[in-house]
Amino acid sequence: MAKEKKILFICDKNECTSFGRLTLNLVKAVSENFDVHVLWLKTPKFFGDAGKTNAATLQDLNYVSHEVWAKSLYTGYVSFRKPLKKLVKKIQPEIVFFIRPELGFLVPVVKGRAKTVMFVHDTFAETLYPNSMKFKLLNLFYIRPTVKADFFVYNSGWTREEASSYFGPQMSQKPGSVIGCPIDSALFNKPESRPTFEEKKKFLRKYGIKNFDGMCLNVSLDEPRKNIETFFEMARLRPRVAFVRVGKFSERLRAIVNEKKLYNVYHFSEFHAEELRDFYRHADLMVYPSLLEGFGLPPIEAIACGTPSVGAATSAVKENLEGVCPLVDPPTDAEAYACVLDRVLAGENVLDNEKAAALLNSCSMDAFRQRVVEFFKSL
Repeated sequence: MAKEKKILFICDKNECTSFGRLTLNLVKAVSENFDVHVLWLKTPKFFGDAGKTNAATLQDLNYVSHEVWAKSLYTGYVSFRKPLKKLVKKIQPEIVFFIRPELGFLVPVVKGRAKTVMFVHDTFAETLYPNSMKFKLLNLFYIRPTVKADFFVYNSGWTREEASSYFGPQMSQKPGSVIGCPIDSALFNKPESRPTFEEKKKFLRKYGIKNFDGMCLNVSLDEPRKNIETFFEMARLRPRVAFVRVGKFSERLRAIVNEKKLYNVYHFSEFHAEELRDFYRHADLMVYPSLLEGFGLPPIEAIACGTPSVGAATSAVKENLEGVCPLVDPPTDAEAYACVLDRVLAGENVLDNEKAAALLNSCSMDAFRQRVVEFFKSL
């Protein structure tokens, strides 16, 4: 079948990161209809193993891979421009798609040679750290040129409104579409039967977690907006429950855990995808008290694995989960989250099963593919 258009995706993160996985999901979504190329902007920080990236993915995905190296994204500010211009001249794509606004500095390189599309996920760096010199410079030199793109796509309606407000008419008055984010339903799905209490205890023992009446899970970065302090306060309020967090255990968080003497808190820096899925399946409750999210995949992945979630009634978390599961307002009310946990441990179903099914359908790869293909066909 003849392909309709040639699309060049540009990503600066490996496929183990959220942006790398999203790039490959976009490739999956459009490769049947379009001629797809991917330019990987490689730096040692994210591509330490030069021969690893993309070798496996090429076996399963129909796209042409290109790469260019720099010592960092900062040196790439200069050195990425010429190779990109040369590649665009060589393959002549109709559309160039940038995976995140931090690559906005490359939009002018492509402008006029192809239609440019920017995927906007949030405005956290720009809005949360207004006094940080690092983010001031990042915003001025890397992100601000984002507004020069011809089209914009967003991961949520909330992000679209926030970004339009922050970036102003140069973005809000240009064509755009909310395409969302997909979950990997081949990985994150329910087991044939829900684990019993004894099976959950056995599973936790493998990781050195013993003698608790249940387990709460949180998956997050160590950023102020993630509101991890409220998750820790829950642990203090419910000492008979294990509280497991997946994410870097920083000195800041270690100090909080030590100060509160939280012997029921366990940290894992990272899991393989299958291990994360198994933790989702064996948790009693996924807790997501984040104050700001452009989308928020973890609570949806947990629901896909058959585990209820509770989240903060804020940003895109509220947009995605309202009516699906309990939401807490104000988002720092640890006792309110703990009360949801009590309900779950007492055997209550806190999910609206019909709305949860609709959410999972909206986040499926099929639904994502339909939205993405329709967007590209409209250009």
